[in-house]
Amino acid sequence: MYCISRIDDDAHRTYAWRVSMCRRNRRYVRNFSDGKLGGKQAALKAAQAYRDQLLAQHAPITREEFSRAKRRNNKSGITGVYTYAKRFTRKDGSVRETWYWEANWPTERGESAHECFSVRQYGEEVARQKAIQARERGLRQLEGLYWASERGENHNKASSICTAHNIHSDGANHHAA
Repeated sequence: MYCISRIDDDAHRTYAWRVSMCRRNRRYVRNFSDGKLGGKQAALKAAQAYRDQLLAQHAPITREEFSRAKRRNNKSGITGVYTYAKRFTRKDGSVRETWYWEANWPTERGESAHECFSVRQYGEEVARQKAIQARERGLRQLEGLYWASERGENHNKASSICTAHNIHSDGANHHAA
């Protein structure tokens, strides 16, 4: 039931299956009405066919592609790489900061890995470059497709995109990112 959900609204007399999918910042939404398509099962079959057509035309993004997408809150200019300061209070009461460049990337199991590089030890530019290189090494290890409804699970690129709806055997409604 990947990208397919059910609408049963007695107040508005709406009974349909909805296909809702987002690919590369574009949303695809279409309803398949039971009444117009000859019943609940026929509407579901039409929704599944439309969903499969969308998947064939607009494949899910890879985990690496998802991880490289620049977010709105990015201040360093490089996704997953940022600078921060660790603050600590000395015995005399003065506050000291130690600055770091840190790289973050997802692991195959959906967790997060990171490496920190001290600006004091390496200098500003070398620490930054080391963080960028660490992230690149981490991203090169990613495989498979990104499925927002199953974070952390690796869906191999070799899997047929048209059979993506078989991913969920729980019958739950899931939406793609």
